[in-house]
Amino acid sequence: MSLAVLAVALGVVMLMGVPVTVILTRRDTKPLPARINRWQAESVSLAVTGAILAVLSRGGGQSPTEHDIVFAVAVTLLLTAFLCALAGAATATRQQRRGTAVTEPDTPS
Repeated sequence: MSLAVLAVALGVVMLMGVPVTVILTRRDTKPLPARINRWQAESVSLAVTGAILAVLSRGGGQSPTEHDIVFAVAVTLLLTAFLCALAGAATATRQQRRGTAVTEPDTPS
């Protein structure tokens, strides 16, 4: 199987995983450890997958078409990660304005 087919399959799985995960966890408003919300967690996995594919696309032994396909999938994943990070930032800002964000405990000086 060529790298392009694997890249497209991985891209489809990753892109379909985002809405499924967000839908399944939409009622869970508690932030994850380190105050990361669900959108930001999705952006990390997409960015890592996109970066791995971008590195693989630079490898030799591919036809120009295969390289273009793998690179396009990598760019798509990285752009989707960026959009998820923006959605996470907007969600965190909205929660902070509503007062539902977790605040840090006061530390004595």
